[in-house]
Amino acid sequence: MFTEGGIVKLASNIKAIPVREKEFRKQVIREVVSANFISKFIEQYDSNTEEVYRRNLTYVLSRVAYLGDKAVISSLVKSGVIKHLITTWEHSTDSEVMFNISATLQNVAYDKGDFSHVDHLVEEGVLT
Repeated sequence: MFTEGGIVKLASNIKAIPVREKEFRKQVIREVVSANFISKFIEQYDSNTEEVYRRNLTYVLSRVAYLGDKAVISSLVKSGVIKHLITTWEHSTDSEVMFNISATLQNVAYDKGDFSHVDHLVEEGVLT
């Protein structure tokens, strides 16, 4: 799944799922999470500098974060992915990667009118 072709295909497949098929999209994203996507994200991002790969990898992560699941949010924080994204965003020159990272951070911090995730990020030391 983490090969360049695999990430491109995964991102394309997620994008191709119609918005009205929300439950199917969630099911696909849950499969991504169960494949240890979050725990491998930093290593995969840092080890592959190809722009298209990073764009697709950060897009998939933004969709994972969109689930708004507390366990997913906690995993993103505890694995160091959120801190990595903030640092990456600060140094990135790729607008698509920056957009995907922004979407991920927004999805983590704000869930359907609930800002409780922000409190969790503060408690974990990600935000001050």
